[in-house]
Amino acid sequence: MGLSEKNKNQCILLVTVMIWGSLYVAGRVVLPHVPALFLLFLRFAVSSLLLLGAARLRGLGRIRREDGKELLLVGVLGYFLSNAALLLGIQYANASFSSLVNALSPIFISLFAVLLLGEQMQKKDMVSLGTAVVGAAVIIGNPGGDISGFGIFCCVFSLIVWSYTTIHIKKLAARYDPILVTGSGMGIAALLSLPSSLVFMRVTGTSVEITPSLLLPVAYICVICTAVSHLLWNRALAKTEATRCASFYPVQPLTSMALGILLLHERLTVNFIVGAFLVLAAMVIHAVPEKCIFARRNGTAG
Repeated sequence: MGLSEKNKNQCILLVTVMIWGSLYVAGRVVLPHVPALFLLFLRFAVSSLLLLGAARLRGLGRIRREDGKELLLVGVLGYFLSNAALLLGIQYANASFSSLVNALSPIFISLFAVLLLGEQMQKKDMVSLGTAVVGAAVIIGNPGGDISGFGIFCCVFSLIVWSYTTIHIKKLAARYDPILVTGSGMGIAALLSLPSSLVFMRVTGTSVEITPSLLLPVAYICVICTAVSHLLWNRALAKTEATRCASFYPVQPLTSMALGILLLHERLTVNFIVGAFLVLAAMVIHAVPEKCIFARRNGTAG
């Protein structure tokens, strides 16, 4: 017996955020040799070529002129500025603090979905969301380190801009095939990322050093972590409420930490165990029908 459409979308969302979690591990291998903004250009350039090529083969056409402003917003704000700000936040704050701020994405995505799309949140969704965010914060732990005001600004800016843009991606994905939306948005971001990365490398004196051993992780980041994951995310957004999509976000730091333990031999901490339990509990709450959770309060009084 096949999966229902709802279950398929949930599987897609779970796979997507797990892929995004793996990006942090792959990035640790690549970023010492490839400047972050140039890697951003590679991600968007390769992804846009692959996705727009697929769109052309399928005869999907182009985004109509009347939707050009919304596409520009997605490409400039959502893909380019939010990702560039996240990288700067990691550089001038630290990775842990950036991850902690990013863990708040479900709250902001849900807030914008309620305000701009008129979506409704059930009680169990609010409970699940809160539990998951707390679990993600526990996994990440105390960010510590030297955190500058500029770094904090970049992290918060990235969080708000991506959460807001997610709503516009959902609108476009409802009108066009997600392959076309994702490829077009990333094409705009690639055009902006190239000059930015070249200026950044000139100012900082850094250079690109891609050795044969880095080809596989770079390809994984560009193809799987960017083209495939964002395509899956946009496809799920087209068929699922943004608030429900957002509830899967806390699986991202859980995956990142788990892969760090398995592949990079990082230490298994109490924070990870407790946080993982909370995130998994949130997923269970999200999956259980609301009437089962609140039956005692609402059910048999009559």
